[in-house]
Amino acid sequence: MFKSKSIQLVFSVLLAAGVWLLLIVLGNLFSGSPGIQRFMEALGGSYGGYIQAAIYAVFFYSIFELIEKRKFIRQQYNGFNLGLLPVKDQLVLSPEEVATIKLNTIQMEQNGNQFLVADFIKKACTQYRNDQSVSETLQVFNSQVDTSKEEMDGQLEKIRYLLSAIISLGFIGTLLGLSTSIGMAHLAKTTEGMPTITQHLNMAFDTTLVALLVGLILNFFYHRYLEDLDTFYSRTKSYVIDNLISRIYKAA
Repeated sequence: MFKSKSIQLVFSVLLAAGVWLLLIVLGNLFSGSPGIQRFMEALGGSYGGYIQAAIYAVFFYSIFELIEKRKFIRQQYNGFNLGLLPVKDQLVLSPEEVATIKLNTIQMEQNGNQFLVADFIKKACTQYRNDQSVSETLQVFNSQVDTSKEEMDGQLEKIRYLLSAIISLGFIGTLLGLSTSIGMAHLAKTTEGMPTITQHLNMAFDTTLVALLVGLILNFFYHRYLEDLDTFYSRTKSYVIDNLISRIYKAA
C-alpha cells in the first residue's frame, strides 16, 4: 500500500487532521442541535480536540500496518496452489522423489515465486537429505515453523505498543482537562466561569471515551490478523507433514 513507512506516517497524520477538521465543520453545522453538536465535540469536533486527533493518527497508522501484514499473509496462501507436493492418497515418496521436490521448489523460487510454504518444503527436503531420518526431519521442521511464527509475532510489537499508546493518550487528555478545570476553580462562582469549567471537564472525559472506542476497533483488526497468522501456520504444518514428511519411505 505504501512504499515507505514515512509516507504511511504522513498519510496517517493528514487523514487524522482531515477527520478532525470534518468533525469541527459538522459541529458548527449542527450548532442548533445541542445533542448532535455535543456528540461531534466528544469525538474531537472542536479546536481543543487535538488529543482525539492524535488518537486518530495513531489508529490510522496501526490500521495501515495491519493491512500490510494481513495482505502478506493472504498472498502466502497462494503457495498451497502451486502443486509443489503430491496430494494423492496412499502415495509414498522415495528419497529420490524428495530430492526432485526440492529441485522443483528451487526452480520455482528462481522464477520469482517466493512463498513461505515453499521455503519450508525446501528446508524439510534438505534436512531429510542430511540425516535420512523422518522423525528428525519432522522435529526440525516443527522448530523451523515455530521460529518463523515467533518472528512474525515479534513484528507485532509496534502494534501492541500503539494499542497501549492510544489508551495512554486518552488518559493524558483526561488529566489535561481535569488539571485545567481545577486551575479554573476560582471561576466557579461566576456566571461565565462555570460553562468554561464544564467544557474542560467534558473534554477531559471525551478523550478517554474516544481512546476506548478506537482501541476496541483496533483490537478487533489486531486479533483478526492473529487469527489469519495462526491459521496459515497451522495449515502449513498440516500441508507439509501430510503430503511430504509422513509420505517418505525408504526401502530397507
